[in-house]
Amino acid sequence: MNAVKAVRRKKARFSFLDVLNILILVYLLLPIAIIFLFSFNPNSAGTFPMQGLSGKWYVNLVHNRNFLDAAKNSLYVALAVAVLSTVIGTLASFALTRYNFALKGAISFLALIPIALPGIILGIALLSFFSYLGITRSLLTVIIGHAIFCIPFAIIIMNSRLEGFDVSFEEAARDLGANSYQTFLLVTFPLIRPSIIGTLMLTFGLSFDEFLVTFFVIGRDNTLPIVIWSMLRRGVSPLINAAATIILILSMALIVIANRLVKIRSIR
Repeated sequence: MNAVKAVRRKKARFSFLDVLNILILVYLLLPIAIIFLFSFNPNSAGTFPMQGLSGKWYVNLVHNRNFLDAAKNSLYVALAVAVLSTVIGTLASFALTRYNFALKGAISFLALIPIALPGIILGIALLSFFSYLGITRSLLTVIIGHAIFCIPFAIIIMNSRLEGFDVSFEEAARDLGANSYQTFLLVTFPLIRPSIIGTLMLTFGLSFDEFLVTFFVIGRDNTLPIVIWSMLRRGVSPLINAAATIILILSMALIVIANRLVKIRSIR
């Protein structure tokens, strides 16, 4: 009898947790759902209930020159940052996981500081740095700023892969006559490739929708987050919701794909 009561209490407890989880998910996802829904509002004013559905705001975005130029700049910056962050992060991760050297712990800590810094602090620091050196703000300064922010994420991902890497595969390749270049190309790289691809996608997504750092270090050019912010100053419209939906879908897709690719290593 006591066992039956215990089982009932356990079921009740789990049902409460299920309800709580659902409420939390609704709380987190409802604003996103509203943005997506109102991006199809046929009227320019955000009224509810909506009088039908329309995709004209997405069509307007496609023909909006400012939006297209900003999208091109965002893609250019994000691709450059993804490649730069992944290369530097991978090399740094090899150094941190394969070698012992003086101040290794301090360097590991300092490399991750940009993650802990608020974006506004990092943006102000970079603005002061570029101004002191007399560097004109441009997409190049945006790439540098984004890379500083994204490199720690690349290091974390690659550290998780390389710390569990079985070096016996590399040793076997060298015993069979392979040099360092052949060992890396034919053995090491194929094994860490999923993590590298995942890092590329994750850093691309982080850079693509970064606003705070971009706001302080960009010059005359625009990126998508900056364009959306300037549009918001004139009020919220379905056009903004459509732009936000596009960025949201792209960022979420990249993060999901990156997460799956990073997890492939555990299957292999």
